[in-house]
Amino acid sequence: MNTFQNLRQKHSWFLPVIILAVAALIIFALVVSKPKPPKKETKEKEWLVSSIILKETQAQPQVELLARVESPFDSTLSAAITADVMQVPVREGISVKMGDLLVQLDAREIELTLAQRQADINELDALIDAEKLRFKTDQDSLVEEKRLLEIAEQALARQAKLKASNLVAQERYDSAESSRAQQALSVNARKLNIADHPNRLKQLQAKKVRALTLLKDAEIDAERAQIRAPFDGIVTSVKVAPGERIQMGQALVSLYDRKNMELRAQVPDKYLALISDALQQGINIQATALSHQSEIPLQLLRLSGQASLSNGGVDALFRPASEEHNLILNKALRLRIDMPALTNVFTLPVSAIYGTNRIYRIEEGRLQSLNIEVLGKQLLSLSTNSANEETLQDRVIIRSKHLGDGDKVTTTQLPNAISGLKVKERS
Repeated sequence: MNTFQNLRQKHSWFLPVIILAVAALIIFALVVSKPKPPKKETKEKEWLVSSIILKETQAQPQVELLARVESPFDSTLSAAITADVMQVPVREGISVKMGDLLVQLDAREIELTLAQRQADINELDALIDAEKLRFKTDQDSLVEEKRLLEIAEQALARQAKLKASNLVAQERYDSAESSRAQQALSVNARKLNIADHPNRLKQLQAKKVRALTLLKDAEIDAERAQIRAPFDGIVTSVKVAPGERIQMGQALVSLYDRKNMELRAQVPDKYLALISDALQQGINIQATALSHQSEIPLQLLRLSGQASLSNGGVDALFRPASEEHNLILNKALRLRIDMPALTNVFTLPVSAIYGTNRIYRIEEGRLQSLNIEVLGKQLLSLSTNSANEETLQDRVIIRSKHLGDGDKVTTTQLPNAISGLKVKERS
């Protein structure tokens, strides 16, 4: 009995093990015999893009710059005399015509000087007339004095004969000789006066020229008492008022010539050589200024003769194609320059460019990356944005030996664009 109980206790753990093993077999059989769900095919995602068909063409690069309006005839008129201000009939901002009165100065002091200069000339005219009369008188007197000299010489000869015969006293002879000598001196003095006449006349004429110069200077000062517009223009500032005492050189009025307006814009270095070559070849470069929602046609005049000290750039100067414009001095405007046309190129929207020089061509529904050469931009037309503001739609001018007519290029910016990416074109 005890032996049976010992044996039972020794092999009591077999039963649980057997039960667990059977359960594991059953579970394994259920898992293996479980029906498998049908596999779903994984479909590659297609990205929806817009595209453009390329066509080789001729395109004109355009550059948009910031320009400032200026005038080479931006003048500040100053006083040429010291005087009191009598009238100032103009105000800032008004348009004036050439010759219009801007400032009237008191001319009374100048008129007194003018009268004095005229009196000096009248006096010299009288002296010149007197010298000419004196010359004529000297010529007439010389004839008579020569005759008197002959008479004195004849009298001396008679006295000499009488003296030789001891028929006359020595005193009579000396008196006759003295009379002849005095008459000879008179003739010589008259000849000297006649010979010196041209010198005296030249001296008087030189004084008259000097007096005429002073008179002309006084007349100019009298004219300067009226400050008039030197050209058709617009007054930018008036610096004096009636009653002020102004000094020579003091600024009075500033104005600029509306018919000689220019726009100055700094040209990027990459376009500088192209513009310089075009000017040397006589190619007419056009531009457009955008002012007050209107476009003003411009023409390139020249390049600046020096580089800017601040940034080293070179300025280009443009003038309006017509005198009918609304340009205002010192106003900043957007400027669009039409560069010389390029051939055998393609144009794309800006959205087609990835980075600075990469596009994606669509081949058999997949993207292919291509590096291209960007030659410039083309600013085609004005469009209105959501804020009702007009903006320029840009197109990029490109060139690549790997592109040809009929190629399709995506114009959609994809964040994960890569060669081989599958895409679908929008209809």
